[in-house]
Amino acid sequence: MDAKIFLPMALAALVSPSGHADERSVPHRAPGTECLKIAFNGESLHAYYLLLDARGASEQREDRNAGRLKGPAVVFFQGHAQRPSDAYAFTSKLALLSRSGIVVVPVCDTPYGSEEAWRGDNGKDVVLMDIVRQALSLHGIRVKGYSPLAGKEVRTAGREIDERTCPVEADLVAVGWSHGGILARRFAHAYPDSVSGLGQVCPAGYEEQGPLHLAGRFALESLRISKITASAGHAGETLRSAWGFTKGFVGDFARSLPGAAAHAHPAKVFRVARDIADCSLSIDSTSFGLGRIGVIAVIFGENDTCMNPKRILKLSDLRTIPEDVREGFRQRYFADVTSAGTSLYLDVLPGTHLAPVTHSDLYAATLLDRLGQLAGYRAGG
Repeated sequence: MDAKIFLPMALAALVSPSGHADERSVPHRAPGTECLKIAFNGESLHAYYLLLDARGASEQREDRNAGRLKGPAVVFFQGHAQRPSDAYAFTSKLALLSRSGIVVVPVCDTPYGSEEAWRGDNGKDVVLMDIVRQALSLHGIRVKGYSPLAGKEVRTAGREIDERTCPVEADLVAVGWSHGGILARRFAHAYPDSVSGLGQVCPAGYEEQGPLHLAGRFALESLRISKITASAGHAGETLRSAWGFTKGFVGDFARSLPGAAAHAHPAKVFRVARDIADCSLSIDSTSFGLGRIGVIAVIFGENDTCMNPKRILKLSDLRTIPEDVREGFRQRYFADVTSAGTSLYLDVLPGTHLAPVTHSDLYAATLLDRLGQLAGYRAGG
């Protein structure tokens, strides 16, 4: 369905009767994030998460009685160095509009422990799943089909996960923005028995480029966005996103200093550079296959110069995407995903790299529709 006519229809569904005695709702502002201290690969990491549960009391009761959610819980991976509460306009819409009504936003310091094989995003594959399981278990939800990667587990200070006491089961949909698009794909690849769908918005991972090149593009896009959004009335959202990036980047670096001293491991101060390098990876089926996944949705921003769809898709006109371009995209990046077994959607929507913030309604509704996770619940206050 054309996104230009889809948005009004999706918004109409928000105010239509839901059939439930109560309504879905989320706080007007992002609630406080939860903090965890995690021991992994010989080091201590700070981790954070935001869990949004938009379900009303009767819907929660229905899910407990059924022993499962009405759809997969959405796991949203933020862009580079963003905090869980950033892009709240987008994540709150995902919670309100998704079939499950639940979104988890996990974030952690960049792992840089003793075994090199588990540094950077390799370690995040493990740590982020632990955060998700922790967050959901506190709401009585266990992750379907979970098993640890290669025996590599984490220890969370002061908390133990006992999913046997959780009456509700749920699979997951992995959704990511920018660098989070890479994390979402890695997550779906790492946990095929738990993740049933992949969604990416303005994602990294579709170009061969070095870390410095990517950092330069990001800086230029940020400057351009600041001018556009200030004139379009989105200055507040832009500043909050920029401040979130700054806090995340500086905080991760600052916390690496005592860790480097305590463990006599000076290289830990370079974990921020490792994070940027992981963000510049080009991802395809040879590295992170998705052969068993049910649905994939990739959405680019029309005016995103950092993850530029014209450059990636080699199109000068983005108003329509020819079928041969869609098929070429599938063959290049998802060669192990068969067209008969998996639905793959490729869209270009209005907006810059900050589109999930400035066009949150459009991106949330379109993404969930493509993933088959759009619900017709009415949104409360």
